[in-house]
Amino acid sequence: MKYLPVELHCHTVHSDGDFLPEQLQAAAAAEGLRLVALTDHNTFSGWREMNEKICPFIRGIEWTTYFGHMLVLGAEKFVDWRDAVPDNIDEKISLVKAANGVVGIAHPFQCGSPVCTGGRWEFNVQNWQNVDYIEIWHEDFSPLNTENGRALDFWTELLDKGYRLAASYGRDWHRPQSPDKHFGCTYLGFENGVNEREALNAVRLGRTVVSSGANFSFRVISNGSAYDIGANVPSGGAEFLFNLNTRERETLTGTNSIEYKTVRIVTNGGKTALETDYKAKSAYLYLEKGHWYRAELHGKINGGEKILAVTSPVYS
Repeated sequence: MKYLPVELHCHTVHSDGDFLPEQLQAAAAAEGLRLVALTDHNTFSGWREMNEKICPFIRGIEWTTYFGHMLVLGAEKFVDWRDAVPDNIDEKISLVKAANGVVGIAHPFQCGSPVCTGGRWEFNVQNWQNVDYIEIWHEDFSPLNTENGRALDFWTELLDKGYRLAASYGRDWHRPQSPDKHFGCTYLGFENGVNEREALNAVRLGRTVVSSGANFSFRVISNGSAYDIGANVPSGGAEFLFNLNTRERETLTGTNSIEYKTVRIVTNGGKTALETDYKAKSAYLYLEKGHWYRAELHGKINGGEKILAVTSPVYS
């Protein structure tokens, strides 16, 4: 399993971005991103201008409504978003899933009107089992960005209710940006090459890591078997094997200073079940039945305490 950096939320001149599709791909490749999802607002007209030779890509769209923005990746046929309202969103999501699409919630706590009308999530989802992932982090790591903490808490609440949603980072990439800014990425667990099919499969299986830069992941060893992020793991004693590369994207942190401190295994209610030094290669933990377990990389950005990476959970 290789965890590779991708960006799942991008725009071009086909909606409100400044990139031509191939310029977006070239910018992604220059940053070391291995795949992008083209998610223009309410249109898929840019797909035909993408070039697989520059950078692999996912055919996506961002449903942009007055009640929230929803990312639809890889759907094999058109599903009409124009009549989506709070009380029929489950029906709409079911149609996307029937078309083999992957469904993600974009920036659920983005400022709404008058800054971004419809940007905040206000749909009345009842069947969260049909939602594949949620953007728990969005845009850059500025002190002015306060939405990410609320999104992380919201995701934790959904996990506590038994829903298995993967986490993603959304740069919401519209145009070339200042090298002084610090943007993160989503790492996806790839098994058989980097392409749309494998990327969508990774999201469906919950093999995602949200990161401010470092490549951070884990595997669990239980009863002699190995389990990846997103998997069901038997309850009982288990060993977490950590993989951390702090240098993979260290040149993309802008003017920020990063300090790595600890790794935490977090479980139901957002409680810390275990904490160890960030250089630790492994840790042992007793997994309780009916619990989820994710790993978090903690440290500092410019001297302030921050979560630097968050994995999707394993489930016991």
